[in-house]
Amino acid sequence: MFRFEYAAKFVCGKSDGKLVAPGEYWTAINVHNPAAQAEKFEFRKRFVIAPPAEKPGKPTEFVSFELPPDFAMEIDRDDILKHLDARGLAKGFVVIQSATELDVVAVYTAATKAGVLAICTERVPARKIA
Repeated sequence: MFRFEYAAKFVCGKSDGKLVAPGEYWTAINVHNPAAQAEKFEFRKRFVIAPPAEKPGKPTEFVSFELPPDFAMEIDRDDILKHLDARGLAKGFVVIQSATELDVVAVYTAATKAGVLAICTERVPARKIA
């Protein structure tokens, strides 16, 4: 059923400078279903924390969602922190699985009190899993 997987990196929350530079970090992952068919496909996502000191992070359970053809959605900082029940800084991956190929682009923003310091986008490649 699920043939493709996307692992988008996230860095979200406020840093005191211990793990990453001091400031606020935002990640927004945009997902677009480019299918031309009128049929809806089921997709699923889960979240995996990547703790420091080479400790493994446990993934959350998968959450299913639908995305009609040519529709798009965003998984933003608040969504990620809510799914992880996290406060402060969270780093890890959003893993998306689908039966069809998707367009997945991550947008990263970092800011301090002086304003936005950096913004970067990254197209997340598909990995075949079946």
